[in-house]
Amino acid sequence: MTNLTSLELLRTLADARTRYEERFGWPVTIEVQPGRLVMRLGEVADAVVMPRRLGRDVLADLRIAMLAGPVLADGGGQWWMFLTRPACHAAPKHEDELRCIEVHPVPSGARVVVPCEFDAKNGCPWIEQPRALPRLPPWSAVIATARRIASIPRQRVPEHPGLHPSGVTHPPSAPVLPALA
Repeated sequence: MTNLTSLELLRTLADARTRYEERFGWPVTIEVQPGRLVMRLGEVADAVVMPRRLGRDVLADLRIAMLAGPVLADGGGQWWMFLTRPACHAAPKHEDELRCIEVHPVPSGARVVVPCEFDAKNGCPWIEQPRALPRLPPWSAVIATARRIASIPRQRVPEHPGLHPSGVTHPPSAPVLPALA
């Protein structure tokens, strides 16, 4: 990397760090050698990580409850990280259940990488972009929503649009009405 490229990268990182602090109050720092922004969890924010398949439903429910906050995806998009208000630093209840449903509270003090970009069009890993909100969603709300959704049995989706799980075929546009007794 040339000195000019390094200088441009540092300017970009410094600008993004300033935006995070001014817009959201997040304590973001620059790691010069790897050229990235990181945020230490525990004081202003905490995080919960879960698989994308569960994260989609959790985010949808949090949106309905008007509790959706910033959500990041990993490089492959298979894991989502929900940023939350700081959790009480006691051990989480239902630890075995959370492990079974692949929900992982990120330990306080851990550092998470945050992207420089806020625009999803540039391949930014934000699933739900941060907004200048007064507060992040409660940690307990994200955990409770994930537990509730994971406990709901998944309905089997038919492979063919006109085939219902009962084996009766209907045209895709025909409504299915309950049988009258």
